[in-house]
Amino acid sequence: MIRYFVAFNLYHEAGLRGFVFPARIGCALRSRDRRMRKRNYTKVDRGYRAARRKTVLIVAGAVLTVYLLASFVLGEMGLVKYYRMKSQFDSLTGEISTLKKDNAKLVRDVQALKADPARIERIARDKLGLARPGEIVYYYGEPLK
Repeated sequence: MIRYFVAFNLYHEAGLRGFVFPARIGCALRSRDRRMRKRNYTKVDRGYRAARRKTVLIVAGAVLTVYLLASFVLGEMGLVKYYRMKSQFDSLTGEISTLKKDNAKLVRDVQALKADPARIERIARDKLGLARPGEIVYYYGEPLK
């Protein structure tokens, strides 16, 4: 198969500009012809632009990824705040359960004081230091609170 190539700069010195000559595929003349041909600057510029566009897109994607990752970790509702709020939630939940237990104990004490006269007497003796008529109270050390 024979292809014809227009040599632009190949034989410029010989004054054969625009000379058409046959070249076989795979021949050394064809590869030399490719190297010596006049450059098509629009194609080169197009390739440069595509490479530049690709580089800009990669850099923009990397910057966007870093920004999104930073906002995910350090942002207003990021992971740091999430873990801080989770620990606060856990501590408040523990405090609520403790207060519920204390409240239940106090409710039992109130019900016992309303219904059990022996308990009222014991508290009066221990806390207030009261005694029945004819009893003698001895204190050893500090009085119990």
